[in-house]
Amino acid sequence: MFSYEGKKVVVTGAGRGIGRATALAMAGQGADMTLASRSESELKAVAGEIEALGRQAWVMTADVSDMDQGLGLVADAHAAMGGLDVLVNNAGGGSSVSGGIGPLEDATPEGFDAVYALNVRVPFFMCQAAARHMAAAGGGAICNIVSIDGVFPAPLEGVYGSAKAALISLTGTLAVELGRHNVRINAIAPSLIDTPLVARHIASDDARADRASFFPINRIGKPEDIANAAVYLCSDEAGWTSGETLLVAGGQKAASDTIRWLRRVNPVPDTAKF
Repeated sequence: MFSYEGKKVVVTGAGRGIGRATALAMAGQGADMTLASRSESELKAVAGEIEALGRQAWVMTADVSDMDQGLGLVADAHAAMGGLDVLVNNAGGGSSVSGGIGPLEDATPEGFDAVYALNVRVPFFMCQAAARHMAAAGGGAICNIVSIDGVFPAPLEGVYGSAKAALISLTGTLAVELGRHNVRINAIAPSLIDTPLVARHIASDDARADRASFFPINRIGKPEDIANAAVYLCSDEAGWTSGETLLVAGGQKAASDTIRWLRRVNPVPDTAKF
């Protein structure tokens, strides 16, 4: 199951974190791929890991908040690999610097536009460009990495969360319109994942344990958790799955604020039995 033999894959934000894990997971199943991010050194390191698995890897530096670079990446990757079967739109994010994180009263038009360019505008048009190649070749699969903030509104994350919500909506619409061409499009909504971007928030053991306690599974997510979901959604085995947003969030959807509060007040003993 989940063979990627002969598949040509593009992964954005592939130099570290979820992108790196996804690229390695798909290469491990037989894919050749184009790796894209802004850091050439990080991409070259990942490319070396992929080549060690016996697969081919093309390194393309690109800032996918820029439309010309995003569309150029799709065209160049298709030409270099001789095809395009899978696109993983992983690059994205928001911070207090970019304007994606913070009180809505402090949001600026410039910050808003920057966050939407990276998380909605360019990924959408990359989906469009990739889908044209896929449709001409008989089909393909796209996976957009979104966020649980796009599913559940979160304070201080209104700009970023609304951008991810927009990409979730576009994922569904594209799936409906492109299904007749055998192009499937799905999204994955992670919660807190242990990546370099969130490392400062979980730097201490106490901080890590506190964050982990918010999840019924009682741990912070790993990049591989998201990568494994992407491997399934973009595989032939998921051939009747399209337009879905899969929450990979340690049970966060099931854990309401009340349940989290009760767990703190009356925690389940380690010796509890079903």
